[in-house]
Amino acid sequence: EQQALELERAEAAAEQAKRKESKEKGPAEKEKEKECPWVLPPAGKLTVMMFGMTGAGKSALGNLIAGQNIFDSGDDTASVTNLDSIMRYEADNGSLVVLDTIGLGDTEIDQNKVVASIRDVALSAPNGVDCLLYVMRNARITDDAIARLIYVTEYLWGDESMLNLYIVVTYASKYANNRQEADDWIKRQVEINWRFKHIYSIVGCNPHRFIFVDNPDLESVEPRVDERRRNSRDSLYKLFCNHPRDAVPPFTQAMMKQVAELTKNERVELEKKEKELRGLEAAKGKRTSVTGVVPAELKKSGSGEHTTVSHNLRQAKEDYKKAQIAMQARLKEVKSNKDFQEAAQQHAEAATDRFLTDFKGETEKAKAATRMLSSLSQRLNFNSQAAAKAAAKPGKAAAKAKAAAAPSAAATEEQLKAILNEVRKANTETPAALFRSLGGWTGAGAISPMIFTSFMLKHAPDITRQQIGALWWRADTNNDGQVDLNEFKDFFAKYVEASGTGRVGGSIIKQ
Repeated sequence: EQQALELERAEAAAEQAKRKESKEKGPAEKEKEKECPWVLPPAGKLTVMMFGMTGAGKSALGNLIAGQNIFDSGDDTASVTNLDSIMRYEADNGSLVVLDTIGLGDTEIDQNKVVASIRDVALSAPNGVDCLLYVMRNARITDDAIARLIYVTEYLWGDESMLNLYIVVTYASKYANNRQEADDWIKRQVEINWRFKHIYSIVGCNPHRFIFVDNPDLESVEPRVDERRRNSRDSLYKLFCNHPRDAVPPFTQAMMKQVAELTKNERVELEKKEKELRGLEAAKGKRTSVTGVVPAELKKSGSGEHTTVSHNLRQAKEDYKKAQIAMQARLKEVKSNKDFQEAAQQHAEAATDRFLTDFKGETEKAKAATRMLSSLSQRLNFNSQAAAKAAAKPGKAAAKAKAAAAPSAAATEEQLKAILNEVRKANTETPAALFRSLGGWTGAGAISPMIFTSFMLKHAPDITRQQIGALWWRADTNNDGQVDLNEFKDFFAKYVEASGTGRVGGSIIKQ
């Protein structure tokens, strides 16, 4: 009875302290604590990168995701790192990393900003980017916006980045809570606007890779501000939780891989210290009640053990902080490395050279890119006059760079067709029976990304992760992170069975 009374008093005291703390917190902090039905695993480090034109609402979107105002503050904090062209936020529990690109959204983009972006993205995400969020305002799509999207995705980062691409439409209160109206709007835009049609095509013509956000300012006098923001945040976290990491690999570039190799020792040590810290945090969490108070019986029976756990946790936090500092110091060294800087310049030069070559002419896309072409070609400063001359008259060197940087989509499609044909020949069961044997009926009712990946590897051991990712997007048409029976049947009918007829259509990335 005495223990029960002590526990009751402790819970009452904790609740009182919680109410007092809540009164002292600002609206942003309170919003961060709202319970979200979609929770990312601690230490999972899902990496999200936002890009888009200035004024699209990237900073506000980043603040909504983080649950606090950080991306418009411009200050370095424990969770935010500022580089020349990137702001990087990491959740306290290591579940999420958010990158906000800065220079790529400026109205007047130049080659210096392109080089800085390539360099800073690599430094901020050496293990790659899981989700690329193209942030666009619910308004008329300008020539600058579509030209920037084409340049960044298809030239600067390459076609493989499109596997990780999602479109976030901001200022979309009309569609954020009405999916049918949102889908109807997408359909109308595809029919009447070539710019929107292009955006639609690079996410596989899949309306479910569009997310609509209603994100009014916290100080706004608009109705139901908290509810609208919370619903939009839930939609974003649903996307993050459903993103098929076991099937779609993170987008990586040669620059990212170079950083990963140059920081290998520091990265291994940092991951080790973080694992130790998360383990101790989990152990301490199990020794507390839901109120965060150590039960009285545990205090009496194991006060010494509790003190040891707390001491170890403090030490683990200090060790983790030291590992973080060592990593930042190493990244600073890499950033100033001349070979690394030159590699970033060469990457930017090749991307811009191909873009300038492809968008000469009178097509709609070429006309839309006129302003950007002028801006880029006038400020190719890394190789002086030679680079400017090459940009103006690309010639054989540009063609060679283009061939090296952009593999033939047709060749890739042939490889994909061969993989699908092997799947077709190896399976005599009906799609429904095969679905059951993979656990679709007896297990979760759907096939997970991991099961899908294992299935593809079984029939094509040499298949690449990018090819698996492309096939996954063809199967998971509603973007819910799993393939149900109807989706599996459609996938077989449209792609697997068709592989034997020579009628598998579309690019591996864009279809």
